[in-house]
Amino acid sequence: MIRAARLEAIENMVVTHHVVSTQQIAAELAISGTTARRDLEDLVAAGRVERVHGGARSLTAPAAPAAEGQRPPAGSPAEDEAAGVDDPFHEVLRRNSRIKQALAEAAAPEFTDGQTLYLDIGTTTYELARRLMHLDLTVVTSSLEVIQLLSAAPQVKLVVLGGEFNRDYRCTQGPRVLEGLTDLHIDCAVLGCAGITESGVVRDTDSRQATIKRAAAAASSRTVLLADASKIPGIGPYTALDISDVDRLVTEGPLPTALHELCTAADTEVLTA
Repeated sequence: MIRAARLEAIENMVVTHHVVSTQQIAAELAISGTTARRDLEDLVAAGRVERVHGGARSLTAPAAPAAEGQRPPAGSPAEDEAAGVDDPFHEVLRRNSRIKQALAEAAAPEFTDGQTLYLDIGTTTYELARRLMHLDLTVVTSSLEVIQLLSAAPQVKLVVLGGEFNRDYRCTQGPRVLEGLTDLHIDCAVLGCAGITESGVVRDTDSRQATIKRAAAAASSRTVLLADASKIPGIGPYTALDISDVDRLVTEGPLPTALHELCTAADTEVLTA
């Protein structure tokens, strides 16, 4: 399929479904994930679609998809398709970098010497790790990028969670990560996400990472969630948490009214960068 026809087909998919993932595009058009991501970036640059984590949504998409928070049946083709992180770490790191840095700056003052933190695999938590290198911390993580970064800070003790290696997102995943978390008590889990719906569902595109987020929150006294505006509502079929499980949400700009009311009812503090 020639490029112009691909772009038109992708735009039609986004308009029809409101939100589509990179994996859906690649499967539907029989192209590579790299080609799908490149085509999406071209459509975004042309103002034809809006980029969200792991895919795109139409410029007139409703505030939240109809199937929010639903999970495909275990072992189904839909679950297999959604099981991988959509975009490679370093591609995502460059996207919305100023906003991620602002969220990290806003979140950083909470943390002090002596704490044990869980840092999630996302690029915004990576930006936060940059801002914690001067502290005397114990950091628990499955992110190889965070490990490499903090290995240069001799006063930071690293607890590395083992498991299956995800080359795209530079992290470990699977049952061994969960087993490692059950043996730990963590002062604060700092998490990212693929989306937050207006009904308070914290979403992920990867079933394994959704499970790890729940385990990290369960092992922690406090949970902080970092999410820029592109994550509201974002995408992702897997429920990681409910907003009531989050102690502090660090974001940009005002939240949708319904989500703000849920945060207030749940005593979830909203910190705007």
